[in-house]
Amino acid sequence: MKQAGQNAPQLEFPLEWQGRILARGTDESVAEEIARALQGLGFELDLRQGNASSGGNYVTYRVSITLVDRDAMQQVTYALSRIEGVHMVL
Repeated sequence: MKQAGQNAPQLEFPLEWQGRILARGTDESVAEEIARALQGLGFELDLRQGNASSGGNYVTYRVSITLVDRDAMQQVTYALSRIEGVHMVL
């Protein structure tokens, strides 16, 4: 029997993370909160708004940052997922 994560690809750090964030499109402060969270973790910001849903309820944001280790990756995903209005971090 295989254990969880046994076939997971090994990540080599540092790596350039091209993240996608799905957020509520009706809340204009989400982008500011994303920027504040990333800058608070010491990252230079490269945040761009992507596509919006047809009804305008959701919007994507794209971010490109260099992650130095797995701990940094977990800190970023945790910080972003805690922002009100963020639905998914990919």
